[in-house]
Amino acid sequence: MSSKTTSPLKATIWSFVERLSTEIMTFVIGVLLARLLSPSDYGIIGLTTIFIVVSNVFIESGFSNALIRKIDRSEKDLSTAFIFNVVVGILLYGLLFFCSGLIADFFSEPILVDLIRIVGLNVLFNSLCIVQNALLTAQLNIRLLTIINLCSQIPSGIFAIYFAYKGYGVYALAVQSVLCSFLRTVLLWMLAKWRPVEPFDKQSFCYLWGFGSKLLLSSLIGTIVGNINSFLIGKYIGKSDLGYYSKGNSLSMHVSSITIGIVQKVGLPLLSKYQNDIEVLKNHFQSMMKLLVLIIAPLSAYFVYEAKDIILFLWTDKWLDTVPMFQLIVCCVVLGPMGAMSLSLMSVMNRTDIVLKIEIIKKTVFLIVIFYSFRYGIFGLLIGQIFNNVFAALVNMYPTRRLLNYSLMSQLFDVTKYVVYAYVIGLPLYYFISTDYYLLNIVLFFVLYFSAYCLFLWLIKDELFLKYSEVFFYGVKNKLISRAKD
Repeated sequence: MSSKTTSPLKATIWSFVERLSTEIMTFVIGVLLARLLSPSDYGIIGLTTIFIVVSNVFIESGFSNALIRKIDRSEKDLSTAFIFNVVVGILLYGLLFFCSGLIADFFSEPILVDLIRIVGLNVLFNSLCIVQNALLTAQLNIRLLTIINLCSQIPSGIFAIYFAYKGYGVYALAVQSVLCSFLRTVLLWMLAKWRPVEPFDKQSFCYLWGFGSKLLLSSLIGTIVGNINSFLIGKYIGKSDLGYYSKGNSLSMHVSSITIGIVQKVGLPLLSKYQNDIEVLKNHFQSMMKLLVLIIAPLSAYFVYEAKDIILFLWTDKWLDTVPMFQLIVCCVVLGPMGAMSLSLMSVMNRTDIVLKIEIIKKTVFLIVIFYSFRYGIFGLLIGQIFNNVFAALVNMYPTRRLLNYSLMSQLFDVTKYVVYAYVIGLPLYYFISTDYYLLNIVLFFVLYFSAYCLFLWLIKDELFLKYSEVFFYGVKNKLISRAKD
């Protein structure tokens, strides 16, 4: 099956643009909604999210990664994956619909009956477009995915703001979620230009399931355990506390998802091209992981130092309790891309068996830590979450020693230096920049901090920084020359 494929460099640039634009748009919409809604509203919608994300894992079942990895994918493979996704989506939505009353009783929130039946529609819509999304990702057509995501988020965000302004509360968040999924599905069907044309094929299913089933189990374990904090807070601590935690967690995800999104959109298809040449694969893997940490480390440090100013300026003082939660969570998001790159490498090398094994190890430790730290309340859970994030990243990175002859110590040396640079450079500014104007603090810290970070990397002649700075400025120069000639 032939298709036009974008170059890796353009794909990486567009993936960064896609993640950045998406995060900015989500961020702006989130700011307006946070001013109109209460922490309790976010806590209640957070309870529905637990069930939706688990359902989406079953729908996808690792088939998306299997399609991306398979270079000679056929129409039978695509149609088989599509039929499976849709059937599972219908079954799961039916299960959510009929179990919504039980869920509402368990959390003592009657409103969850209607909310789960509404938000559950995401499950149906997502099942209809997994194949189209996988195809565009495999082709590295991130530009089109960027357009689709923005055209889905902007209208749904506007509708949500209108509903919140009119006093519909938590239903505004439900409308935003469902409308975004619906628009994204419609646009993928219109623009990806793929339709199922073959019947379900048993042989194709066996291949897809053989690859995806291990990813399914590991993703399922990861998703359930990853949402256990929300479950415990929502059930035993309080909906408002869950709202504070959810907003702090989502704000930290704006930082990490930019780089993790690049790994998911570009890492797997790019590394797949070099799966038969270990030395070349190692070089690309090493370079990409270092670049991601170089970018995310200063972002993490900036948000830790400026957390209070940012939250008070954007969301007002009713969200002040979110500040320490956000700082604890965001300080370790730098570990996300490191672990994500290692997981992508294992998928590329068809070692999903390792993915499953390390997920079992990570989640066993996770559960032990969480159930111990839960005794100390919400901040005990957050400290436990930090420990688990560090442990998970180290476990994810360890198999690379055997797969690429790239030891854990070498990986840590390559990336932790950027973390040290980022936090040390920001520390003096944290103590010296303090005015009564939140926006002034935010802007001044941003300009001085990132200028100092880039200057430091230039002074020490950091090879990676100099290389990509040259690529960036060379591209800008050519673009300007080209426009001048036109």
